[in-house]
Amino acid sequence: MTAQENTTLKAAYAGRVAADLAENAAEQDRIRAEIDTLQVQLATLETDHALLESVSAALGDATGAVPAPRRAAKKTADAVAPKKAGAKKEAAKKRTTVAAKKAAATTGGAKAANTAADKGPALTELIHAHLSSQSEPRTAREIAKALADANPSRNVNDNLVRTTTERLVARSRVERVKQGSTVYYTAKTDAAPAASEPAEKATAAAS
Repeated sequence: MTAQENTTLKAAYAGRVAADLAENAAEQDRIRAEIDTLQVQLATLETDHALLESVSAALGDATGAVPAPRRAAKKTADAVAPKKAGAKKEAAKKRTTVAAKKAAATTGGAKAANTAADKGPALTELIHAHLSSQSEPRTAREIAKALADANPSRNVNDNLVRTTTERLVARSRVERVKQGSTVYYTAKTDAAPAASEPAEKATAAAS
């Protein structure tokens, strides 16, 4: 093998290794973003669980205050009384269960509505709007910094923005260009917004 061939082979290997390293780093970022999203969802579920426990405890106290049935004077009434008492307890139990479900549904619906109102536009729309206003491509870090500055009350980080922007790429609303180990994003202004998906709601909750 000549010196020139050896140099060419080394360059080819170096290029391949650099590409593999960039792909590995991108995959790590994607997985970290998913972990962040799952942690936010877990925290929300834990909060809801504690709230439901408090509602259950309050309903349990109310159930314990149900008065006991009166004793009848006649023997036949004495024989029927236990059956009536059992029926009353069963009815009270059913009422408690229904009340608990209604309370949980009302609390959860109100919380979801308040959360949606507080969060404002979905992160996907904020990213697309920001990219549409730019004359040059932007990296995920640049997008995250701009959105964090414009929306200080929202939890915006590089990993979350990168994952959400990749979702826009999959929907053909954003173009993705890789230069070396750096990825740049550009908005497709003629692309129509896609319908909301459960995954996007999760991301919005995390943001």
